[in-house]
Amino acid sequence: MVNHKPPTQRLPQSLSSSRQAVALDTQAVRDNERVDYWREMVLRLFADVQIAAPAEPNFHGSMHSNLTDVMRLTHVAAAPQSVQRLHRDARESYEDCYFAVLMLSGKQRMQQDNRQVEIQAGDFAIYDGARPHRLDFDQEWSELVLSIPRPTLNRLVPGMNNLTSRKLASDSSSGEVLRNFLQSVATNLPRLSEKELASLSFHALNMIGSTLTLDHPLDESSMGAREVALLRAKMLIDANLGDPCLDTNRIARRLGLSARYLNRLFNSEQTSLMRYVWNLRLDRCRDELMRLGPGQHRVLDIALRWGFSDMSHFSRAFKLRFGISPRDCRAAN
Repeated sequence: MVNHKPPTQRLPQSLSSSRQAVALDTQAVRDNERVDYWREMVLRLFADVQIAAPAEPNFHGSMHSNLTDVMRLTHVAAAPQSVQRLHRDARESYEDCYFAVLMLSGKQRMQQDNRQVEIQAGDFAIYDGARPHRLDFDQEWSELVLSIPRPTLNRLVPGMNNLTSRKLASDSSSGEVLRNFLQSVATNLPRLSEKELASLSFHALNMIGSTLTLDHPLDESSMGAREVALLRAKMLIDANLGDPCLDTNRIARRLGLSARYLNRLFNSEQTSLMRYVWNLRLDRCRDELMRLGPGQHRVLDIALRWGFSDMSHFSRAFKLRFGISPRDCRAAN
């Protein structure tokens, strides 16, 4: 095993900011440049690390990565190697992330904060990409990596710094749902459209936050609890907006909070919980009516898709909010 210096060959520019799919493979370069090329790929997409690997002719690695508004999703497959980060702070904004890992095949040892865990296919774990860590892969492996900005996950999961380098969501039913969902995303990642990825990554973030906090309900009196609860409520609403049965009690049960407390949260924003839901549904309907234009979908179908079950109520609410009927809105566009 030998440590390698940064490579000299060039990679596509601005990988950290591109919203288009990025596909990279060490087979694109000569054998003796593969490990250096791989390290540069990791540096551009994840963090500045040192990589040790066997002799170059036997080394290989590939990545397929997409960036959305809430996270980067990357399918990684490679040969045995060791990865180590020595820096203690993020030197670029894209490094200031937690890396949530679903192991797809093989296994790895993850070390951070004096904790070590071994994860195998089907296991889920998280480490802080901006602080020192070590990852060891002793055999061929593949995984899905979700790069989630640190502030985002810290807001969703209080005490997130205590959950790194641990096997997470291993036994619970919600953990099984999360792993199956991420497995499906990994399988279909190259074929998903940008719009589909945007929606799925939002669902993934909501599911990760909900799963990790399911066993530790929010203390309504704790510092920052109101902000965290309001953010989770909005994410849950957005992820289930098309469900016509979504109501205050269902949202409260899913979050482990009282309906009264949730309404107080939304009252602080000069609205109520269900008015927030209805307005968001109306906004989505208007956006779709304006985007699709006449003749593509019936107004009724659009209203049903976003959770309305009464067409006359939908039409009245739409006109009251936007000053125009749904049909006139589509015709005007």
